[in-house]
Amino acid sequence: MFYASMMLSVAFVAFGLIFPGALTDSLDATREVVVGTFGPVYPVTVSLLLVFVVVLALAPVGRKRLGGPDAKPEFGAISWIAMLMSAGVGLSFLFWGTAEPLIHLADPPYGETAPASAEAARAGMRYSYLFWGPHAWAIYAVVAIAIGYACFNRGGSMLVSAALRPLLGRLVDGWVGSLIDTFAVLAILFGVATSLGLGTGELNAGLADRFGIADSYGVKIAIIVALMTFATISSMTGLGRGIRALSLANAALCGTLLALVFVVGPTAWILSTLGTGVADYAAAFVPMSLATEGAAGDAWTGEWVYFFWAWWIAWAPFVGTFIARISRGRTIRGVVAGVLLVPSLVSVVWFSVFGGTALERELSGAVSVSGVAGEAKSIATFAVFDTLPLTGLALLLLVPVLALLFITSADSASFMLGSTTTGGSMNPPRPVRLLWSFSAAFAAVLLLSGGPDSLRGAAVIAAAPFTVILLGLGVSLVVMLWRDRAGAARSDSR
Repeated sequence: MFYASMMLSVAFVAFGLIFPGALTDSLDATREVVVGTFGPVYPVTVSLLLVFVVVLALAPVGRKRLGGPDAKPEFGAISWIAMLMSAGVGLSFLFWGTAEPLIHLADPPYGETAPASAEAARAGMRYSYLFWGPHAWAIYAVVAIAIGYACFNRGGSMLVSAALRPLLGRLVDGWVGSLIDTFAVLAILFGVATSLGLGTGELNAGLADRFGIADSYGVKIAIIVALMTFATISSMTGLGRGIRALSLANAALCGTLLALVFVVGPTAWILSTLGTGVADYAAAFVPMSLATEGAAGDAWTGEWVYFFWAWWIAWAPFVGTFIARISRGRTIRGVVAGVLLVPSLVSVVWFSVFGGTALERELSGAVSVSGVAGEAKSIATFAVFDTLPLTGLALLLLVPVLALLFITSADSASFMLGSTTTGGSMNPPRPVRLLWSFSAAFAAVLLLSGGPDSLRGAAVIAAAPFTVILLGLGVSLVVMLWRDRAGAARSDSR
């Protein structure tokens, strides 16, 4: 697994270095094929997974504990939530929180409302909740519970293939299992590289706007190298020390920044946005969830619905497996509550505060950045912050928040890449983690050369094979739970 995955990664890096234009063209062409074939499958799959995890949590099996009835959680509730949140959202969370509602304000979903109108603002919040809410986190929950149950309750390894043993039997011990885990590694690599690449581009744009630093390929490389160095150091210290400590610091700083913007921003507007947005989201929940295409010639569905669900699916093998690794001792119901409800609530509040503030500033005429928010989310974020009291304090908090969001995602990813390529090791060797840190950085650098379209294309492509695996994990989990229930019933009858 390690050698096969590393060879494929090195081949990708080498191809990109020698033929950068061909890499971009190949990604774009492949994305068109994948979207045309798999695009409508993404929203349907995500909706099915959401229903599945809710039923799982409410059913009697929700009381089952990962690791058996006597297993105790390795991490406290606060550390656990902080770690899964830090791994699951990444650097993009901050910029998207401010910019996405503004993007929808300027270009309303499906063109159903007039740009820059109150209706467009409400649609912007509604779709922001959709793309960052329960649907997205349900993807992680399925992977986490299936792998965690297979590993801790049935003696398997921390591998995607091991969780599919009830469906594939001994095939997981041969080339089929290796192929599945290789798909998982590539999905992790492309998903993380996409997030790091997009985040780095936004960070560079913000630094250029704020401090006059050149917005160039060289600066982006320098940012990736600098932040990946810190991420690698953190990864070397292990799960319980570096990643846990940084995740807690990240949560504290993000919470402080959120509270500051809520207090000094348009508080009444934010509360109104939250109430109206949640009501609109609930009313449109089903049609938004199952929408797979718009009117003839519609491009919005592909650019938003297909891309976002593909992006989350591409992150699922990394974040889902990471959550499984830190969830031993928790009940299935507790994992669903912690992975689905808490992050969704945080996302709704986050987008209401930052997005609501941005919308109020834009509609009141304090700023005019909705037209550029899609291309420069960081510039839009800084511009909105400039209109608030205590701007200096907010920007002072923003810098470490940006760094920690990048670092915690990157070091968690290198840890799980190391685990997946060493047979599902609970504590992968440091040299392996180091190698995967460099691989993720190189992939991000290469994808940056093709611009945002190549980055988005990489995520969509990586998600295609894992969508099938995701559905298989759900079925496999049901089979495992059913067999264990039947075995327990036979034991009781004796």
